[in-house]
Order: sequence, then structure tokens, then C-alpha cells
Amino acid sequence: MKNILIYSDTLASFAYGAYHPYKPERARQFKELAARYGLLYEANQEIVEPKPLDEELLYLFHDRDYIDLLKASERGAPTVEMLEAGLGSPDNPIIPGMYEFALLAAGGTLLGAQLLDEDAARFVFNPSGGFHHAGRAHAEGFCYINDIGVTIEHLIRRGRRVAYIDIDVHHGNGVQDAFYDSDRVLTISIHESGVSLYPWSGFENEIGEGAGRGYNVNVPLLPETDDHAYWYAFESVVPPLVTHFAPDIVFAEIGGDLHRDDPLANLNITTEVWCRAVGAINALAPRIMALGGGGYNPHKTAALWALAWAIFCGLTPSDSYAGIVGGMMYGPEAQAGSLHDEPSAAESCALKPARHAHDVVRHIRETVFPLHGIAA
Repeated sequence: MKNILIYSDTLASFAYGAYHPYKPERARQFKELAARYGLLYEANQEIVEPKPLDEELLYLFHDRDYIDLLKASERGAPTVEMLEAGLGSPDNPIIPGMYEFALLAAGGTLLGAQLLDEDAARFVFNPSGGFHHAGRAHAEGFCYINDIGVTIEHLIRRGRRVAYIDIDVHHGNGVQDAFYDSDRVLTISIHESGVSLYPWSGFENEIGEGAGRGYNVNVPLLPETDDHAYWYAFESVVPPLVTHFAPDIVFAEIGGDLHRDDPLANLNITTEVWCRAVGAINALAPRIMALGGGGYNPHKTAALWALAWAIFCGLTPSDSYAGIVGGMMYGPEAQAGSLHDEPSAAESCALKPARHAHDVVRHIRETVFPLHGIAA
């Protein structure tokens, strides 16, 4: 079974603006790091160019009026209707080519899911995908088109069961809203609490409604949550629920912004627990569609994605260029030779975030687990 990277220089070259925190070039940095560390060009790997999504497929998720506004926004000054739909805001600026960019990124996610569904691959990674904040009728959080929502809706209409695991530091609100009343999608988002971080949602009592009650799970964590508390929360919630749900395909939003070096978030997570979480997802899933999502320290995000790619592909990174003059440099060369964080002295656990993580897990075990017949 192949491991496939969806990659496009066109996507990696797109720019939201010099001062915008979202940097699509991370995808190119990841690809170069993966090559540097001997993680690409294996016999069972393939790099595939995405194709733009067929516009009609957008309407599986998005309202037609919103897509019309999105297309029209590039042709003139923003209107009140565009601004009300989130277009032209600092987060979602109107940029020439943004609609084509969004269509190509979404096309990559759909293509990856189709390859998985056809048994042409076991694992696919689209580093330029994962726009989990976009709503049916609005842009939000750097996201114009929700490639995840479109693709999952396509799959469930084909009768597939899909689990969505979101370890991006921001709550996956757009995906939650799309499937809040569905029992065909298990949505789990583990993120920094909406008390302290955009999008100000994703609390543990948001568990779905109607047929979807118990199929939407949120694990909000406090600022300064460390590896110990994070892993306790992840291990306690994700494996039992995903195993019981038995999905055909798992979508994994692996945003690099949960790392302690990210400038837009406040968790204290290292590469050690990142690798544990990715390894757990890999062990759980029959087929995996991984998506880049967030990550606003581009160098660290590229390194985290390279580690994830290695884990999903069953490879060990090895830097053959370390110490060579003229080698590629990503941030301080003090870490040359390793994608992992440098070892540091053990720190004591932060008490308040640890207690909060235990309280959230207890709440999920008491309210969600019984709905699935899982012992608390």
C-alpha cells in the first residue's frame, strides 16, 4: 500500500501577504526537510500533484451564495455582504488568486481521500489542506473553503464511516458545525481552550445533538498544558472512542501550532508527545488522510510534519547533511542532525492545567462514553 504526498509548487508559492501569519511555503520547507532526512523517494511512496476541485462539489458543504461572493470578491472592492461573510478581514484578506488557491488545496484533499477509498493508498498527506474553520456561508480563521467538510460529506454520501481527529491547537469549529447532528462522523478535537484562544469554542459540553449526540468530542486544555497532561488527555479519550467507532477512514488535522514554540498559542508541548500522538493515530487507523492545518512557526511546523511523515511511513529520519557547509538551514543550526527538540531538564507539571485535563477527561467519560457503551 502506498504512502502519498499531495504536493504542488503552486500552493506552496501562494502568499496571504508579507505580514500575514499563515505561510503556505511551509509545505515546500517540509518537502525539503523530508528529502534531507531520507524520508522521501521510497519504493512505496509517491508525490502526486493535486487538481482543482470541481466547483459543483463545493455545494456538498458550502452555500452557493457564499461561493458567489468569494468569486466576486477578487473582481472589485469589498461589499458589506462580503465583509459579513468574513471576506476582506485581516484574517481572510481578499487576494488575487485566492479562489483558485482554495480550489486547488481542496482538490488535493478530495484526491487523497479518493485514493484511500479506492485502496490505492494507506496514508495520504496534504500539507496544504486542513482549512477547518471555514463555515458553510463564511470565511474564518485564514480559511476560505472547508476542504475537510466537502470531502467528508462526499465520503459519507458514499456510505463511509469517517473519524476526524484534530490535534491543531485551535478548535476545529467549522468541521464540528458541519457534522454536529450526524452519527456517521466521529469528530474529536483536542485543543487549547476557547477561554483563552480563538475560535472561542470547543468546550467539553459540546457533544453533538440529535443523532450526533456523543459523536462530537472536545478536549479543551488550559494554557501551559505540558506533555504529561496532554498525553493523559489524548490517550484517555482518542483511542477508546476511535476503536469503538471503527471508521473506514480517519482524517487527521496535524497542525504544528500546538508546539511550545508557536507564536499564536500557549501550550507547552514538545516533539516527544507530538510523536506519541501521531503514532497513536497511525496505530488506530486503517486508512489515514492527514492535513497540514495550522502552524505559525514555519520552521518548527515543517519539522513536525517531517516527523509525522516518518511515523506514518515507518521510517527513521537521518540527516546526511548535518555539519556540511552550504547545507540547508531551517532556523538555528544548533539542532542540525535532528528534527526533535533538544533535550532539556525535566520540568514539574503545571498543577492547574493538569487538574483541568483530568476534569475534562472525567466529564467525557461520564457523558460521552456511556452513549457508546464504553465503560468509564
